Amino acid sequence: MMHAITSLFAAAALVGGAGVALGAASAGQAVDHSKMDHSKMDHSKMDHSKMDHSKMDHSEIDESKMDHSKMDHAPVKHVEMVAARRAAFKLSAVDFLGIKAAIARGDDVKTLAFAAGALAGWGKVIPVMFPSGSTTPESEALPEIWSDRAGFEAAAANMAAASAKLAELAKAGDTAGFATQFGEVGKSCGACHTKFRKPEPKN
Repeated sequence: MMHAITSLFAAAALVGGAGVALGAASAGQAVDHSKMDHSKMDHSKMDHSKMDHSKMDHSEIDESKMDHSKMDHAPVKHVEMVAARRAAFKLSAVDFLGIKAAIARGDDVKTLAFAAGALAGWGKVIPVMFPSGSTTPESEALPEIWSDRAGFEAAAANMAAASAKLAELAKAGDTAGFATQFGEVGKSCGACHTKFRKPEPKN
């Protein structure tokens, strides 16, 4: 009998303590969480959307105990990089062929300055699109892009410089000079493709 009464008083004390904590929280008073037994709390039923994480002390988080092996730190996948640069090369081809058609039609070359500038911009970033190991069976890139990196970057720089000069001639309205320089841009593209791109399959 005495044991039962003692248990009842202990239960009442626990309930009372919880009630005090809840009352303090509802009254806006500070609650000492260090004295709360979090192991018995059902966190799955807590509404985390209403928690103010900006007031949490993240400095006390022990990152050495975090399992980083389960975190996705992987860079852009090679297949995605290959798809991105293939799309970019197709867009540059559309740009190139558009300029070629405009020259054939006798269009005002001043209207082609933007297109020529776009080719120059693309030439500057081509090497960025070929990070180490970024190849797949679908890629047309040859291993020489990485084994002769200096040569590859030089070829891209030549294409960018030729296209930049093309843009300058367009702005100046130099029709004859523009047509001649367009041929130089084509040569710079061809030189890079010959050394660093897989040959196109023969029909």
